[in-house]
Amino acid sequence: MSQASVEVSEPETSTAPPRALRIEAMIFVGLIIVLAIGVLVGASTIREPLGSTNTLGARVVPYAVGALLLISAITVLIQQLRGRFGEPDGGEDVDLEASTSWMTTVIVLISFASLIVTIPWFGWPIGVAVVFAGSAIALGARRWWVAVLVGIAMGVVTQVAFGTLLGLSLPPTGTLTSWIGL
Repeated sequence: MSQASVEVSEPETSTAPPRALRIEAMIFVGLIIVLAIGVLVGASTIREPLGSTNTLGARVVPYAVGALLLISAITVLIQQLRGRFGEPDGGEDVDLEASTSWMTTVIVLISFASLIVTIPWFGWPIGVAVVFAGSAIALGARRWWVAVLVGIAMGVVTQVAFGTLLGLSLPPTGTLTSWIGL
């Protein structure tokens, strides 16, 4: 009598997400496409004063954001139509036992509220430096002076990019720093 080996086959598991998740993903991408088209249409209605050809203008950023949003959404849609979906997250990476740090929340809120005072008195670059440094320190920056330096750099870069190149009215100085003469 010979022994026959019996192979037990496990049921094949599909790597494709369930139909409901595929439909949700398609709906989300469709909404992003509609949003991108809305941004592009809205950007075309922005009025710019005559003779403002020396600067990039107010339409540049909305056009760039809308175009990138549309290209990204169409790329994701094509991938989804080919059957490529991302893996769903297993769950939140949050410690449910930890309590809210209200002191951190208050410091970040005060940092943002400080713009009301710092922009008129000190100007945009210093205002941005205060917001960034205050928030970074409250959220656990190890070296406070690096947070301050990065904040100053961000303030100067945004002042040059948006105030000078795009022509937006960001005050480089304020009441207390008007002696700088920018």
